[in-house]
Amino acid sequence: MTEFELIQTYFQRGAHGPSVVVGNGDDAAVVSPTPGHQTVISVDSVVAGRHVPTLCPPEGFASRLLGRGLSDLAAMAATPRYVLLSLTLPSFDAGWVDQFAEKFHHLAVQWGVDLIGGDTTRGPLSGQVTVIGEVPEGQAVTRKGARPGDRLWLLGQDLGGARAYLEVLSGSVAEHVIWAERYWRPEPLLDLGQALRGQTHAMIDVSDGLCQDVGHLLQGAAQPLHVEIDLDSLPLADGLIARFGRERALEMALTGGDDYVLLAAAPPDRSFDAGHCIGRFEASETPRISLDGQPVPADWSLGWDHSR
Repeated sequence: MTEFELIQTYFQRGAHGPSVVVGNGDDAAVVSPTPGHQTVISVDSVVAGRHVPTLCPPEGFASRLLGRGLSDLAAMAATPRYVLLSLTLPSFDAGWVDQFAEKFHHLAVQWGVDLIGGDTTRGPLSGQVTVIGEVPEGQAVTRKGARPGDRLWLLGQDLGGARAYLEVLSGSVAEHVIWAERYWRPEPLLDLGQALRGQTHAMIDVSDGLCQDVGHLLQGAAQPLHVEIDLDSLPLADGLIARFGRERALEMALTGGDDYVLLAAAPPDRSFDAGHCIGRFEASETPRISLDGQPVPADWSLGWDHSR
């Protein structure tokens, strides 16, 4: 199968939404922006042997690739519109590509994005998505804006399951359904992110570890802040404490990443049914995080670092 046959067979499907003037299959896509809106764009990559196992199931690869990318739009309170896909394959294996494409298209429909273009080539397995969304003018929520008195809200399911699944992949613990779900099928909180427009001062998704991503909120603040996190308020993934003990479970939850929940700095008079208030922001001489009044343990690696 040639590259062009692969694209025509697996990645050109059906009609696009009315805003797509020229879709997948031409030299470039043409879209009509929504009046009164601003465009939000993010790029994300998944590389086999780095972000997923070298031998990676096609449906899991598709789910992680698109889910991770769209989570960035959720964190900006954006409505998803389009996606561009670049796929590098060791071989044009029709069976693998068919399962990947079926899952990718299914999720694109579920999450409301049109696949409007991309590229395929031969090489070590990797995928890149460029996700494009929009927000009403002036309503994007950024990492900047946390202020003294704000509450730190965690919005979404739970923490630590995806990190625990790495222990399953390494063979050190038995399979666990919930951990596998968290790892292979991240759920971008798109509707929730949009509902938070005008409700929060700052927001970020937890992709690289909760402590590290809270650090990004501190970096973006206009003044030095201290975040006090209440450990008992953290929602931990099923089975985490039973298998690893409380201290190790908390380390996984706070540093593991790949959770794709949202962290929001919100005024103290706001409350969210879909979330947990896990801490508060206070004025400080220097930006810092504490856990139940204690510093973050010095021997913790605070999260994922793409350079390592």
